[in-house]
Amino acid sequence: MEPCPSVCILLLLCLGRSANGGKVLVWYTEGSHWINMKPVLETLVDRGHQVTVLVPSISMFMTSDQSLFHYEAFNVSLSLEVFEAFLDKFIHFTIYEMDYMNYFQIYSKFMDLLKINIQFSLKFLDGVVKSETMLKKLKGDNYDMLLADPIFPGSDLTANMLGIPLVLSLRFSIAHNWERLCAQLPAPPSFVPAVLSKLTDKMTFSERVFNFLFYPLQDIVMEKCIWKELDEYYSHVRGTHTSACEMMGNADIWLMRTYWDFDFPR
Repeated sequence: MEPCPSVCILLLLCLGRSANGGKVLVWYTEGSHWINMKPVLETLVDRGHQVTVLVPSISMFMTSDQSLFHYEAFNVSLSLEVFEAFLDKFIHFTIYEMDYMNYFQIYSKFMDLLKINIQFSLKFLDGVVKSETMLKKLKGDNYDMLLADPIFPGSDLTANMLGIPLVLSLRFSIAHNWERLCAQLPAPPSFVPAVLSKLTDKMTFSERVFNFLFYPLQDIVMEKCIWKELDEYYSHVRGTHTSACEMMGNADIWLMRTYWDFDFPR
């Protein structure tokens, strides 16, 4: 008598090990970054994981009306009107003003905007790492990992304070600054076109020279406007000298959101 197929399948299932879904904490983000993150979170939920999203009190797009995710709200000492006005100013600059400016004017205004942006970002971060109530709540929930788009800084610091793995989901940074300096991405400037340089992988000699100079220029801008501020903030919170770039580089996994048809492979 041949065994029933259903009985064989049942026996195989009994021999396998059970698998439990994990608890995933998601770092806050905005705009298109949140739109790109949502399908990933929905897939995690479909596979049995519990997803909790950190949501700031002045979020524009991260609403808590979706029952798929759990939401953990935190306060930000900044008004939504001020934040929206800054984003409008930044978008207007990138779309309508840059093409009519020389390089000195572009970098002068761009650095001013970056300095404002990092100060706003640190106010968001205050609501998590400087809130004893929030940190106690997050530690007590025993998350298995933190998933973040690093466009808003602080996910690496928070993961370190919670003692959990960090997974970064990144589209790109200017001139691959984060990927090159923090994640050790190979990107020789004579060969790899810098992000936002408007160059392709087929460059003339003069374009290669421009690209070669574009990389260190962006590194200087990022150092003065972002890394210096983050180093001081991280060092203050941790009570010891801390390099924000090194901490970002300690992420357990980097997920690169890219398209091989128009992006250079990373």
